[in-house]
Amino acid sequence: MALDVLCMMAHPDDAEILAGGTLIKLKDQGYTVGIVDFTRGEMGTRGDPESREKEAACAAEIMGIDVRRNLRLPDARIENTVENREKVVRAIRELRPRLIITHGMNNRNPDHTHTAMLVRESCFTAGLVKYETGMEPHRPNKLIYCMEYYELTPTFYIDITE
Repeated sequence: MALDVLCMMAHPDDAEILAGGTLIKLKDQGYTVGIVDFTRGEMGTRGDPESREKEAACAAEIMGIDVRRNLRLPDARIENTVENREKVVRAIRELRPRLIITHGMNNRNPDHTHTAMLVRESCFTAGLVKYETGMEPHRPNKLIYCMEYYELTPTFYIDITE
């Protein structure tokens, strides 16, 4: 499978909250779009992993998402490790996105920051020919970061008014 766009986020609902309008707009324009959640959101204040999984599947259906996966990393414990980076590399190599959207680097939630770092490093590593996973190398053309908690001047924005 080769996706046009892959949104890689820490928790179920992060993609919807931070990039949902953009993902829907891309789908409406005919692009193939996927979401990879890193955790099941088991440490969240509201809900439990099972209900969050059902909500994520429902949201993906409503948004028209082509594929949604979960890496099942431990919530509130995402770390940029070799083992976790390999899981992200495998997802990138399998889904072969041209563009990846992830969290910004400066967040109050450590899982968001660590996810952004994991994604950035995995995008590079996934393109290394000698990094052996039994899968063809693939490096996305572009990686973009969502603006979250801290105020900053964006380099661009996407109008999702309609």
